[in-house]
Amino acid sequence: MDAFVSGPWHHYIIVETVDLALFKQLGGKHRTILEMEALLPPSFHHIMRIPIINNRSLWFSWGTRFMAGWHVQQLIKMEMAFQLHEQGLLYCDSDVFFVRPFDISVLCKSGQYRYFSTLERYDEKTIPNPKYTTVSTRLLGLKESPFPSPTYVDNLVTWHRPTVQALCAHIAQVSGRDWRVALGREIFLSEYSLYGLFIDHVLKDRSHLRLEHNIMCKTVWNRGAMDDAALEAFCSNISDSVVALGVQSFAGVAVERLEKQLWKAIQREDLSA
Repeated sequence: MDAFVSGPWHHYIIVETVDLALFKQLGGKHRTILEMEALLPPSFHHIMRIPIINNRSLWFSWGTRFMAGWHVQQLIKMEMAFQLHEQGLLYCDSDVFFVRPFDISVLCKSGQYRYFSTLERYDEKTIPNPKYTTVSTRLLGLKESPFPSPTYVDNLVTWHRPTVQALCAHIAQVSGRDWRVALGREIFLSEYSLYGLFIDHVLKDRSHLRLEHNIMCKTVWNRGAMDDAALEAFCSNISDSVVALGVQSFAGVAVERLEKQLWKAIQREDLSA
C-alpha cells in the first residue's frame, strides 16, 4: 500500500484488543490502528478465540446472542461510517497485495463516488451464495424479488459514507431494532450485498454515485491447494482495471509462496511500464 497508493488516502487497520500491540508499530502519518472493541457499543463483548476452528473469534451481546468474528467484522465496516469523517471508504481485505500504482482520487470524479456491481445478472439458482441476497432482501424490506441480480462483492469495495448511514437507518426502520442488533442476529450476512441492493432498490437519489462493473482486485475465492503453476497463472494476465491481487487465507497458500509470485507480477509490470 505504501509503495503503490497515492492521493488523499488514510489507512485504518482495525484489530481485536489482543492483537493491538502487534500492530501499533505500523501507525504513522497515513495509518491509524483502531481497537475493534472500542468501535462497538459496550453491550458487544469479545468472548474468546476458538483454537480448534483456526482461532476464530466468538462474540456475544444480549441483543444478538453469539456472533462469529466474521459477522462482527461486517458490523465494524458499517460502523466506520459513523466513526470517520472521510466521505469515501475503500475496504481492503488483509489478504490483498497492491501490484500497480493506484491513485485513490479516481474513486471520486466530479463529486460522484464509485460503487460496484457485476455486469452479469443472476437468477436465484445461479447467483453465488444466494442466501446472502435473500437475507439482504428481507432486511431491506423489499417487497419484490431483486432477481435477476448482480453481485456486489470484490476485495476492494468502495462505499460512500453518508449512503452507509442511510442504509443503517433504513434497516433500523424496517426491523424496529438498532441496525447492529438486526444484522447481528443473522447467520447469512453480506454487508456488500446490503449496500449494493440498498442503492439499486431503495435509494431514490443516486446522483452522488457512479456505477462501475470492473473489479479492482483479482481474487482467489475457492478453497483447495494451488501448485506453483496455478499460482503463477493467477498472478499473470491481469486486466487493466485490476490494481491488486488477493488470495483468501482459507485457500491454504503459504505467504512465502504467494509473495514470491507477487514480486514476479510486480516486476513484470515494471518491465512493461
